Amino acid sequence: MADEDRLAKLEARIRELEDVREINEVFRYWHHACTGGFDGYQAGGMEALEMLAEDATIEIKGLHRPGEGPRGREEYTKYWEYFYGDNGPLPRVFQTSLDQRVEVNGDEAFQSSNQIIVFEFRGNKPVFGISRRTNWLVRTPDGWRIKKTTDDGGYVFDVGELRGRLNDISSVDTDRVEWKRHTDDQTSTTLHY
Repeated sequence: MADEDRLAKLEARIRELEDVREINEVFRYWHHACTGGFDGYQAGGMEALEMLAEDATIEIKGLHRPGEGPRGREEYTKYWEYFYGDNGPLPRVFQTSLDQRVEVNGDEAFQSSNQIIVFEFRGNKPVFGISRRTNWLVRTPDGWRIKKTTDDGGYVFDVGELRGRLNDISSVDTDRVEWKRHTDDQTSTTLHY
């Protein structure tokens, strides 16, 4: 094998490894921004949306009909604003993903993982959830961004009372409006896996 061929293969392998690392970092950052409700961190941080492409869509099974989640910056920002922070309906979230699998095909990629999450909807018991997440990503001038993210369902079970340096969630913002494409879409507190 000629030195040029070996060098080209090595450069392609390094680029693939760098792409996989950046893609996994995108979703790690997503989870980090979503996590909050303790030590002054707000759950559902708006900075998570920086990891989405301008025309991205979010589809959560049990909330959105297939293909009908919020699409594009205006819709997914309205969707996200409803949940954000200590005064919202989902003030406590801790989430991460495990065993990421990434396939890169040029400027597009596919990532799947299993997600673990502890969350507490206002007025409900905290739950522990395990679900499957899938992301489709595109390479942009700003790096890899999520084009579509789905939560494909899994399991939840009740957990006991959350303890720790929890944020005060005694106040509530009742002026928030939940983004829905259809008036009969599920509501945030009736998420079914």
